[in-house]
Amino acid sequence: MIRPLEELRAADDLSLAFNPYGLGGRMRPEDAAEFQQRQIADCDLAQCVAAGTRDSFERLRTVFAYGVLCYDVYTMVGDQALLIYEQALRDRFMEWCAGTVTFRLPQASDVSYTVTSYDDVKKRADRMTRQRAKLVVADQAIEFNGMLHGLRLWARTAGLLRGRRSRAVEDALAKLRNYVAHPSGHHVDTPVGAARTVRDLAELINQLWGQATPDGRLYPAPLRREIVVLSWNGSGRTRMEPASALAVPDPVEDQESDDEYQHVVVRAIPFIPGSRWNDAHWAEFDSRYETTRFPTEYLWGPGTREEARAWLEQERPDGDSVDFTDRVFLVQDHGRLLPPMRPAVAAGLPDDERAGVWHAVRADFPDDAFAHVRGSGDRSAGHTRRPGDCPACSAEFLGSGTYDEAHRAAAVALGPIRAVQLPSVRLPSSTFWPNRP
Repeated sequence: MIRPLEELRAADDLSLAFNPYGLGGRMRPEDAAEFQQRQIADCDLAQCVAAGTRDSFERLRTVFAYGVLCYDVYTMVGDQALLIYEQALRDRFMEWCAGTVTFRLPQASDVSYTVTSYDDVKKRADRMTRQRAKLVVADQAIEFNGMLHGLRLWARTAGLLRGRRSRAVEDALAKLRNYVAHPSGHHVDTPVGAARTVRDLAELINQLWGQATPDGRLYPAPLRREIVVLSWNGSGRTRMEPASALAVPDPVEDQESDDEYQHVVVRAIPFIPGSRWNDAHWAEFDSRYETTRFPTEYLWGPGTREEARAWLEQERPDGDSVDFTDRVFLVQDHGRLLPPMRPAVAAGLPDDERAGVWHAVRADFPDDAFAHVRGSGDRSAGHTRRPGDCPACSAEFLGSGTYDEAHRAAAVALGPIRAVQLPSVRLPSSTFWPNRP
């Protein structure tokens, strides 16, 4: 069927149904064109990304704009984005290996080969796999057949991809990619789904080339921590305020002088309206346990408002930035399962507080580590009980046993652990972590 140019230029009614408020109502074609392009307008790639990957991605962004004219374009864009996923890994691998790949044969010396294209890599990997050889990546040797699974394992082992929760998204993208490459049915994508896939692809590509994404969903850039004051009183009221707020009298405390507030100064992620990374657990702060969602560092307290102000004026601490992904936690089970603890804090515990069974877990958030340890007690839940990535949750199990055994497992992941001894300071009311000792 030959369609006239005028019809090809007409907006697709299905595309016009998607607007900033969801489905419902219809947008004008010119507004729909602008709105849809804005969904991926900030998905820029780092300058260092390989030319082949960059060209493929930019073609994807160009074609996405035409979805307003043909709704099926969104499906094509979503599918093609999944195929570029593997192209990006291949291009990055070629840069990483710099023309030489090394394999470790069973009971033999390592052997290296010169490669000039990824086809060379793939052919060599096929042969080496038949000989049960493994690819050498830094000080490790991994299974590698040159396919998508091997590329993903290589990228993780080489430290190019990070985060425990993003690993689950990578798994999903790989499964979708395999479905697109080997289809067994018909599917239709939406503008929302296609835009999400393009945005995820942009984050993954940039992370492969060493650039995190500010406010990213998968590979976020380090978050800014500020100096803040947490306060509470006997009535259970809690507050978070910037350190600068202590420079002026607090009318609330003046009105509640019969129920004086206690204050603690910390370095923490402040609450930012609209941010995806606000800490919903800030009021759970505990200096010894990781009960806030993001790393919160104890600095001083508790004390009165005047004492906190005097300490701040004397010390003048600064904020910093922190990467919250791939943190290592120690979880103690001593009669009951206690909240996760930083290895440095656990190293500062006296001997009589090191009893019980300890678990070393790598996770992005403390509740992920806690959930893994709790779930691993039920064999039917599918949580791994051996070191490695857990197939049932977003955690990596590092080891367990006595305190010393768990500490050693954490030290393998982190390097030498310097003990930190902190006073026991906490906000008294806890909804998410009620079973603190």
